[in-house]
Amino acid sequence: MQESTCLAALAGLLHDIGKFAVRAGTKGSRSWDAEATRDFGYYHALLTADFIDRHVPEPWRVPVKNAAGNHHRPLQQMDSIVALADHLSAGERADVTDDNRASQPRQLLSIFCLLDAREGDKPGPAYWPLRALELSEDVLFPGAPLPETAVWQAYERLWSDFEAGAAALAEAQALAPDLPSYVEGLQMLLQKYAWAIPSAYYRNRPDISLYDHLRMTAALAAILEGSNLPEVRSGQLRQNPKTGAPLALLVGGDVSGVQDFIYTISSRGATSGLRGRSLYLQLLTEAIARFVLRRLGLPSTNLIYSGGGHFYILARTGDSEELKAIQADISRLLLQHHKGDLYVAIASEPLAGRDFFDGRISAAWARVSDGLRGAKQRRFTELGDDLRLIFEAQGHGGNEEGQCQVCGIEHPMVKTQRKSADDEGVRKCPACASYEELGAALRCARYLVLTEMAPRTDASQEAGSWEQVLAGLGMQAALYEQLREIAPDGNARRLILALTDEATAELRPGRDLVVGRRFLVNVTPTIYPREIAELRTRGVADLPNGEGVKPFGALEEQSEGIKRLGVMRIDVDNLGRLFSEGFGAAATLSRVSSLSSAVSLYFEGWVEHLARERNRTDKRGERLYSIYSGGDDLFFVGSWDAVVELARDVRADLGRFACGHPDVHASAGIALVGGKYPLYQAAQDALHAQEQAKGLVWRVDGVTGQKNAVVFLGQALPWRQFGLESCSDAGITSAHALMHLLVGMSTGGGESGASTPRGLVRRLVMLYEQYAESQRERREAGSDVGRSGQPQVLWGPWMWRAYYYLSRLARQGQNQDVAALRDQLKSDEFRSMEWIGLAARWAELLSR
Repeated sequence: MQESTCLAALAGLLHDIGKFAVRAGTKGSRSWDAEATRDFGYYHALLTADFIDRHVPEPWRVPVKNAAGNHHRPLQQMDSIVALADHLSAGERADVTDDNRASQPRQLLSIFCLLDAREGDKPGPAYWPLRALELSEDVLFPGAPLPETAVWQAYERLWSDFEAGAAALAEAQALAPDLPSYVEGLQMLLQKYAWAIPSAYYRNRPDISLYDHLRMTAALAAILEGSNLPEVRSGQLRQNPKTGAPLALLVGGDVSGVQDFIYTISSRGATSGLRGRSLYLQLLTEAIARFVLRRLGLPSTNLIYSGGGHFYILARTGDSEELKAIQADISRLLLQHHKGDLYVAIASEPLAGRDFFDGRISAAWARVSDGLRGAKQRRFTELGDDLRLIFEAQGHGGNEEGQCQVCGIEHPMVKTQRKSADDEGVRKCPACASYEELGAALRCARYLVLTEMAPRTDASQEAGSWEQVLAGLGMQAALYEQLREIAPDGNARRLILALTDEATAELRPGRDLVVGRRFLVNVTPTIYPREIAELRTRGVADLPNGEGVKPFGALEEQSEGIKRLGVMRIDVDNLGRLFSEGFGAAATLSRVSSLSSAVSLYFEGWVEHLARERNRTDKRGERLYSIYSGGDDLFFVGSWDAVVELARDVRADLGRFACGHPDVHASAGIALVGGKYPLYQAAQDALHAQEQAKGLVWRVDGVTGQKNAVVFLGQALPWRQFGLESCSDAGITSAHALMHLLVGMSTGGGESGASTPRGLVRRLVMLYEQYAESQRERREAGSDVGRSGQPQVLWGPWMWRAYYYLSRLARQGQNQDVAALRDQLKSDEFRSMEWIGLAARWAELLSR
């Protein structure tokens, strides 16, 4: 990477840092007089220059100070480039037209408050707290604006901590400076402290964070620095940046084949191997993104987004041909190690200056998505003559002894692994063995270390471990529980990422050592010796001899009621539409990127907190296992009753996180299976259930909707009927609330205190089955809706049977709960039988 490119990125990353200082009440090195105004234009530009004087290492101080401090009064070419990048990046700013435009809250407005709404009213304004980024409810959930005094105090505290971090970063670079490491380290620092600070609020809507504005400006400055366009180099575009000339290249990457890669394995060795495979795919996505950046000579700031098997990069307009060569090299590597099972599609779209304004970025983003879909339909065609490798015979002669019993692939280096001398063992190929080791290491990991290296490939090498694949992309990865375990590694550039908030406090930057926080849903249930002894008395097999990853058989046995595993898949509904249409004319690169980052923060951050809390407080032990959570979707396995409760947690908190936006919701599919049921089939069952949920059209309390539903026990219900409220104040308004009430009543512990026959649950299940059969027959006959298209009331003998039975039961036991249930059925002409029946079946499974 050329130093000038990195210096431009650094200047872009710091050009508005003075705004942070202004809000913290920092005093400048000069009096703000006419001379200072002439030199800097704005007070924050003076404070930007002051910050660079104090904290940027000496080798880069002068050029960065000039380019960043002078971006409002450019004097040289680099100043003009940063100024143009700032204008393009600031294309997201939207003037506020009401009478209070000069007094906007100095907090960041949640990006969800800006999204247009189709399914209801947009939420009112909600603001992120002015706090450093961490996994805390007080930090991650927007709310009302803070009092003015608290705002000042928050800015002062954030600025003090940020300055201390910047000083430590500069000190680490003092003896032998490394510019790329410094830029990435500063970016990590800004992400932590400026993620919830608005870039602008005076006369502007404060919905773009200072961090997002700075990194976008840095990315644009890095690519504009090498531009050959005369109007860029002369500074002419600064005043009118809405040019039709291409200024940048939006590059998208998409890893395909993920579902089959993770789930199409046998249950032998799957417990650790599943999590290892999932983490490997996340590492692979990052390694590919960084490989592309290095080949294009771009800094870390130009990685706009990475998560969920996708990445987006801002590149130069002339990088298209090099991208083709890069993709071919990546494809050869993946074909060598994964035999065509995994593929990375890469597509790009040129961005003109005008594409950064007036919502045009949505169309460009959509064209990249279309290009990725097309690339996935032409997998490996970039290999040209080498494409024949896909069609060559694979394997080594059909020898069963050479076949991996986990993935089914033949490999000359298959080895049998045994737990004990009398264990027959499992044959595993090097790749599957390495995934299991990775999954086992992840269980207790607190740090992820990524080391940059020269790419190492050997075309004659057999498919190997995940480490060999990453090495081919120029990256090493390792997991550690303690910081002291991480040995120095010469002059290699490294990134140490803390996987918990607590571990972050121990990190210190170095010359070529970048430190930061990585959100990664790492929820792996541990089995302890006391559980092993108890489970063995229950006949559970394949248990480890000591503490380790809890196997599926143990999770199944520890379920409440019926012994089953729960398999759950959830993803956000209509997310593509939210990206392409949600911002309308206000769509910009920063806003789309901010929305991606916010969704990832929830699914890669807060979901981990929810699952860990359930594991921590569960009296039956740790019963939830995260297989995958990233981007906008997740996949969990665990004891079935714990999985259902986690699904409710995830959906309920998503609504709070998105400020109650009516269009931001998710659908879930939950399947119950036995512990030896093939995992790939369980994954398909959960996916089928999720698709059924997404196809549901419902009407509840006068509100009509589609998706925003869950399928459980084969039955689809909108979340409003399934239940997201707490049981204590819900009454009989949802399946979840009624389930708890029925469990209590069937054991003599109903809320009214009256006794109830245990046969109540069974009778409700029978009544529901009669209702469901009548519903099915009517639907098949086409008489379930009237001429107006509205659902018809379903009449049948089960209605008066249910009313008579519940009335008699209520009189006999003086039971108010049963009477309330009877009245609930009558009040909506027995339509609630659908969710009442699910509640009864749910209670029945819990009571077995």
